Amino acid sequence: MALNPRLLRPPTELTSQRLSFRRYRAGDGAMYHQMLQVNWAHLYEFMPQEHLGIGSADDAEVVLARLAAEWESRNLFIFGVWEQASGAYVGECYLANPHWEVPCIEVGYFIVQARTGEGYATEAAHAMLRYAFVELGVARVELQCRLDNTASQRVAEHCGFMLEGRFRRRHRMKSGALVDVLWYGLLREEWQVA
Repeated sequence: MALNPRLLRPPTELTSQRLSFRRYRAGDGAMYHQMLQVNWAHLYEFMPQEHLGIGSADDAEVVLARLAAEWESRNLFIFGVWEQASGAYVGECYLANPHWEVPCIEVGYFIVQARTGEGYATEAAHAMLRYAFVELGVARVELQCRLDNTASQRVAEHCGFMLEGRFRRRHRMKSGALVDVLWYGLLREEWQVA
């Protein structure tokens, strides 16, 4: 049954075993700008076009305000991710590209370079799956990643996703090269038994 996204009142904060998630707020721009500066090489290939223009804390505030508007439109649910023990910012996760008539949504994430390899991407993805299925009521969650992104492939497998397809030359790198994309899917009933 199709969902009316305007009727959704999903929470803007949640926690998992080691992580705290919250919607970005006004005033997060300085932190976000600093994070991008430190992680530019790590995140460059995955950054949306508008993020490439973030050259100051004010620029970041403008982008984060647009993300807040996307939340209100129910087109994008994006969370900053902080480590509970230290309070350190460790990444971002989101649910995007909803198809409310199905309903389904796509999950995505990144972890700052200094904190990769600690299982945070998998933990964040699990939290987003719970949010998608319980809070948003979707029937299906999708995940896509480039063929060479073995870390995201491992996250998909650890979360119970099924590989549903390989789209040849589906993504253009910022260098101009075309690369293959893997498409994964997870149904609500599969998530419930995992």
